[in-house]
Amino acid sequence: MKTFHVRDAGRLSSVFVVLVVLLVFSSISAAADVRMLWQSRDQFVALERQDSPAGVAAILNDHPVEIPPDRLTAMLASITLQLPDNKTPEQLITTQSLEVLVPELLAGFKKASPGEDVTFAVIGLHRSLYGFAKSPKVTTGRAFYKGGSLNLIIGFAQKDFNEREDRRLSPFIPGSRQKPLEGEWQLLPQPGQNDFRLTRKDWVSFGDKWQPAVAKTPTVEKISPAVQNGPAQPQPVKPGKDLRKPAERLTTLNELKEKGLISEEEFRSKRSEILNGI
Repeated sequence: MKTFHVRDAGRLSSVFVVLVVLLVFSSISAAADVRMLWQSRDQFVALERQDSPAGVAAILNDHPVEIPPDRLTAMLASITLQLPDNKTPEQLITTQSLEVLVPELLAGFKKASPGEDVTFAVIGLHRSLYGFAKSPKVTTGRAFYKGGSLNLIIGFAQKDFNEREDRRLSPFIPGSRQKPLEGEWQLLPQPGQNDFRLTRKDWVSFGDKWQPAVAKTPTVEKISPAVQNGPAQPQPVKPGKDLRKPAERLTTLNELKEKGLISEEEFRSKRSEILNGI
């Protein structure tokens, strides 16, 4: 039987120290390329040095840039996702998550230099398998404005979120120009949108002529004079203001706070905003 000597333990200890040092230096090197603008627990918006496809020189972005808030919200809300275990496509980022994310992205676009991209990670409540419940899932991305188009490359698409993970070992990775991250999900095209482009399964772009889809106006059937002159019908009682939507938003907001996905300050701010709109 081989005897384990003290010398062997010393070697193992040295190897461990070297690995720790390499991990620390790699973390410092990566952090040097990232400017954190906003962070809430594991969620963030940051400015990161732009990447480029292998062997291709990076083409500078048209940054800084100002994008109207309503337009950015409409663009992000229009992106739909097809997951392998779900037959029905769904919105990539929830409406509640967009309320938190969009203001931070707008600030990022205003501060970004031509050589920087805006990266983010956002956590929202999405349907679990079979749709019986909702669970927190993370979506990450890399956004940049170039040539009159807003580009968005997704890294994680509604990936299960584990708050106990060490982000130094399991970081939230934004999308990359080089290649898609692993995953069988697919972003979907937008038929009829001439200024929307699906470059890759994880990469979409919105041109300046892109417009949000307009809901069709229901046609009103014309009533013949004979019917119009008939006996007067009792008028229906006008319903009161529908409070279901604000109520649903407040419920979701409470769930996000209870799961630790938003801070107390963000909770109070969004709650006040919802109540003021009633």
